[in-house]
Amino acid sequence: MPYEVSGGCIFICAMANHENISDDPPYALPSELLQEVREAETDLRKSVQHIEGRYLVYRPTPILEFPAGAGRIEITGADLLQFLQPLVKSIALDSAEGRGKPPRKIASLKSVVARKILDFIMLEFEELRALICKDNKKKFPLSAKTTVAIAGLTHWAVDHMGVKEEFAKSIATSILVAVLTATKGAFCKMTAKEAMEALERAS
Repeated sequence: MPYEVSGGCIFICAMANHENISDDPPYALPSELLQEVREAETDLRKSVQHIEGRYLVYRPTPILEFPAGAGRIEITGADLLQFLQPLVKSIALDSAEGRGKPPRKIASLKSVVARKILDFIMLEFEELRALICKDNKKKFPLSAKTTVAIAGLTHWAVDHMGVKEEFAKSIATSILVAVLTATKGAFCKMTAKEAMEALERAS
């Protein structure tokens, strides 16, 4: 196909730009969940990090272990801290820059840690979906629903997965962040099949 110039721009370039345009607004996590993220990140830093001499050291803090393929996967306190810290930093940057900037309040799901969390979510998909979407069939916009979901996930993590209470809320918050980021907030609005496919695409 020949390159045609129209209006000062190469036609093929214009078509490429057009393909990248989306009618969907950028997704940002609910502000109430971001507050939970800040609190979880603070608690994790206190539990996981400490100074030895001039060095910042991470304590070995296993939180959760689950089967995967022929082996097992472990999620540690340092893992959750690594997952949540970039999100906390992006919140701080957005606040410093003021309004008018594109929302960056989503977590990256491309790290090794994020894949661990997504693997766990997919393994326990049915129970987690029941907890998160209880009495909530919309796009998770309400602060009350965020609080209820984290409380339910926290209780479940302690009772069913043997997570220590001091880390249960952090794993619950991380799960909710990963779920809503992967599904752009529509986890409870999607069918179970659609939600699982979104998680698989994100992992």
